[in-house]
Amino acid sequence: MRSRTLCLLATGTWVSGAVFAAAYAQNSPAVPNAAIPTQIPGIGIVPPPPAGFNTLVATPVERSRYAVPPMPDPHVAPGAYRAWERAVAAPQKRDASPMLEQIPLYNGPNQKAGEDVPQGLSSAAATSNNWSGYVYVDSNNPFKTEAVLGVFTVPTAHQAFGSCTGGWDYSSLWIGVDGWNSNDVFQAGVEVDAYCSSGTTTPYYSAWIEWYPYSETRVSSPVINPGDLLAVEVWNTSPTAGYAYFYDYSSEASAEYTLTAPSGTTLVGNSVEWIVERPGVGGGLATLTNYIDSAWSNGVAWNYTASSPTYYVIGSPPPTGTLEQVTMVDNNGLGISSTVVEAGDFLWFQDFGSACGRTGAPPC
Repeated sequence: MRSRTLCLLATGTWVSGAVFAAAYAQNSPAVPNAAIPTQIPGIGIVPPPPAGFNTLVATPVERSRYAVPPMPDPHVAPGAYRAWERAVAAPQKRDASPMLEQIPLYNGPNQKAGEDVPQGLSSAAATSNNWSGYVYVDSNNPFKTEAVLGVFTVPTAHQAFGSCTGGWDYSSLWIGVDGWNSNDVFQAGVEVDAYCSSGTTTPYYSAWIEWYPYSETRVSSPVINPGDLLAVEVWNTSPTAGYAYFYDYSSEASAEYTLTAPSGTTLVGNSVEWIVERPGVGGGLATLTNYIDSAWSNGVAWNYTASSPTYYVIGSPPPTGTLEQVTMVDNNGLGISSTVVEAGDFLWFQDFGSACGRTGAPPC
């Protein structure tokens, strides 16, 4: 069994974010909402706005000062705005001392399983060895300063029906920028994993953040449980700096983190995505968790600093570039995870085939 270990310092001592937060606070000036450094490369902890701060009436500049997630336009993306409003206007039940653990799991760029899709199409089907989901791609790189929002239900972790491998299966559900024809990914999401031995399955759930090629950093806040309804928003403020915000509607817990790109990595801005992935582990790709299905809604991406932002809303044709609807395949090239648009901005992810222990098309 793995544990939610605390992070390892150079001294060899495992500590929580609280230890770093306390030490930093004692030796630093009081800057409103300044991120608290941690021992994980490129990661900081963001405190909530001060008591009495009214997010809904604050100006964009005031919200930016306290690193409040960018607001989608209520007229262009009303569903996304309502999700955002619920996530930022609720009381911020924020853990001041989340635990962080950098682990050797990699939620990396798309690994194509077939030929490139012909250029010039507004919508196309694609296959991938590690991704399934919804991707807007544009070689003109319009996503260099972007916010991406997604709301989804955390699924339950199983291994394929009739299977008990004596090891771990992994899945990652995330939103992000880049990774399609680029070597970086700026992202945040959750792990839904399953261990099975001697007929007994043990699930594992955790929120995480990552700017690939860094590996995944698990974060203990918010605590993730199957069935939770979760909002995640990521946005960058420069080609090498960004934020990740979580709000769990089921527990009313929120958390926010800063991310800095690895040395030599900058955001390309050529894709935005809503993904279920089988991550990289041990030099290969993990066996995908039998997650059964997951409902996603209110997915939107927009260049939030523009005077007239361009919106990419899941379920809608792209204003520019190509919408890739991606099916994941297993090591034999057979489909195991895909998504369909049920209605408007509502995505339905499902696994099938070897991922759930059955042959044929979805659902499992």
